[in-house]
Amino acid sequence: MKQKTVVLVEPSFYGVSFAKSAYDKGYKVVCVVSSVDNPKLYGYEGVFHDLIEADIRDVNSVLKAIKESTYYKDIDALIPATDFASHITAKVAEELGVKNVTYNAAFLARNKDYAREVYKNHNVPSAKFKKVQSYDEALIAAEIIGFPVVLKPTNAASSQNVFFIKDKESLHQAMKKIHKFKYTYMDFNVRDEYLIEEYLDGNEFSVELFLLNGKPLLSVVTEKKTSDLPYFVETMHVLPAPINEDLKEQIIETALKALNAIGLINGPSHVEIKVTSDGPKIIEVNGRPGGDNISSDLLKLSLGVDIFENTVNYYTDSPINLSSKYNKGSAIAYLTSEEEGELLEVVGDKEILQHKNLSRLEITCSPGDYIVIPQSSDDRLGYIITVADTSEEARDIAKQLITKLKVLIKKENPQLNP
Repeated sequence: MKQKTVVLVEPSFYGVSFAKSAYDKGYKVVCVVSSVDNPKLYGYEGVFHDLIEADIRDVNSVLKAIKESTYYKDIDALIPATDFASHITAKVAEELGVKNVTYNAAFLARNKDYAREVYKNHNVPSAKFKKVQSYDEALIAAEIIGFPVVLKPTNAASSQNVFFIKDKESLHQAMKKIHKFKYTYMDFNVRDEYLIEEYLDGNEFSVELFLLNGKPLLSVVTEKKTSDLPYFVETMHVLPAPINEDLKEQIIETALKALNAIGLINGPSHVEIKVTSDGPKIIEVNGRPGGDNISSDLLKLSLGVDIFENTVNYYTDSPINLSSKYNKGSAIAYLTSEEEGELLEVVGDKEILQHKNLSRLEITCSPGDYIVIPQSSDDRLGYIITVADTSEEARDIAKQLITKLKVLIKKENPQLNP
């Protein structure tokens, strides 16, 4: 039997799991990359067979590079392995005539302002919003919507430059900062149009889904915890969310309405939702598996489900099996700092590594790093993943263990009196 060729557009972050899954299935894994150094940078060395270099921000560059490669007309699957290039991949797939989501669906998932328009037109519960470019426009929008509001980029991620705005002064300062934010991950441009949104007060959740022709083969709700305002950094995920069935159904129904509205009806998705006093409302939709170890760890630990393998199966027309193998609870708690300064070390105790419910402990910072109170996901310092018989137990243990890690920061020498 001929070996299948799976082309991945820039595996990074969560997308490394696509490379591992395709490689482990015996497929020829070819990665379209912006730099030949990226396998080492993102951690997928040893799980690919070849690289194609292109500007992954440009449809014509990716299309030209593939057409000039030895794999042209021999591609069995073309998979976006980073959400930043999902719309690029979709357009290339259309040109090549290979399976993918539609360009319009991928574009809407990447651009929050256009997606909000679609939600509004399809009566999907969502925040009030206005698209702005200047401070004057933002102030008018904030006064119409009513303070407090949220200011955010239209096409970034990981809570980068997302601001809680309580008044005119905080809006003025935030607009000055966001205007300086020109590039996000992998040098993708940040659009110079921004969103002023209604601040949604309530508990936050995400829904991990896999759809086939608009029908869910997998739908699991994850509970989230975020940092104190004025920032929105995710500090904990618990899967499955320990909530009642009625609320779970409402959250999933809202997520499905949003996905069907933008046309993202096949493959994996990660939908973020707040449950307000008026019911669940959409924060944003992502046309990819959930990051932050939700898909790579929590889904596997809690349900025995591998969404990455099944995504590869979907694109290669192989059998999909997303049935739960078991029913456990898992959680991830992130380590953050309450002060800024040069890191001396992160210390803990032996109980953490010896705990029977610990799945993994990772410290992602090093002595000498300058650390800050987190403003985006990039400012987190590490994490603990736990698994237990129930979600509540996994959550409580993760909370307990993360407090046993101490972040030690170098203190400035006090001034000596003469």
